[in-house]
Amino acid sequence: MKIREAIQFCFRNVAVSCLLSCILFAAASAQTRSTISGYVFGPQRSPVGQVPVELRDDVNGVVGRARTDGSGHFIFFGVPNGRFSVTVLPLGTNLEGQSQEVEIAGIGARGQPVPQTAQVDFYLRRTKAAELAENSVVFAQEVPDTAKRAYESAVSDLESQRTEQGVVELKRAVEIFPTYFLALQRLGAEQLKREEYEEAKKSFVTALSVNQRSFLCWYGLTYANFVLKKWKDVLESSEKVLELDKNSINTLLMLGISQRNLERYPEAERSLLRAKKIDEGKTPDIYWNLALLYAYNLKKYQDAADALELYLKANPSIPDTTNIKKLIKQFRENRPPSE
Repeated sequence: MKIREAIQFCFRNVAVSCLLSCILFAAASAQTRSTISGYVFGPQRSPVGQVPVELRDDVNGVVGRARTDGSGHFIFFGVPNGRFSVTVLPLGTNLEGQSQEVEIAGIGARGQPVPQTAQVDFYLRRTKAAELAENSVVFAQEVPDTAKRAYESAVSDLESQRTEQGVVELKRAVEIFPTYFLALQRLGAEQLKREEYEEAKKSFVTALSVNQRSFLCWYGLTYANFVLKKWKDVLESSEKVLELDKNSINTLLMLGISQRNLERYPEAERSLLRAKKIDEGKTPDIYWNLALLYAYNLKKYQDAADALELYLKANPSIPDTTNIKKLIKQFRENRPPSE
């Protein structure tokens, strides 16, 4: 495979590579059959479904990824002995991420290998930005009783995993009272989970016409714009997110990628470097996108090599390590990726 083909192949297949690395990890370590599992809860101990969970080793490499089910449950199979951290990443919500450490020993009383089951549960808190953003407006809003009852019914349905009925009730609440902030905000979040991005945008825009200081609505709008590849819209909405939380790593990452697609390369570099500084080596996608920017747009090949080395350090289990190391060597020699 030529070098240019190699880098294009690698850059197009990050998600597939991550999935393959998780499969290979599980297969290689299945002999211990140890598991790490748990539940993710939000405020009032309501389960948080469909959020990513990462398993990282003691050198911060991602060795497994999972997603919570409707009851907030996640599980990692085939975990080898060692120390790990489990991290919940509630993207697109108004909840703070959280990590916990866990150790797998897998050794019986006579030194024989035995499977071990470890459980770690998470109780996520709302972000400070979300609390500050919402409190001042929401409680001042006068809502008709019929709309309020529909919203309360929707919340009960959603907490009981009756998602379809919950969404129907949210829509009914909005039909009764079209500027019902809480119902619009929750409806937008549910539409994001259902990958109904255009509908989610409409819900968030209407909610923001009521409360311009809602972190969740601005973040949800930014995420929907990003998925829909509406790069200019990402720039506008992400600015509002960063006013409420200047350290939102995912927002800075989406902003940097959007700026690069708009050929605003110096701005993209600044955004990605901000994300890198805050993240402290936990998110491989930041380094991947920096490498793309340096290699293809800014022609800073030494910086591209540095970014790829940090990418490998943050994500050492990917199957295409050899090709990436070849690219690092090429960039160290100040040769562009087209050679």
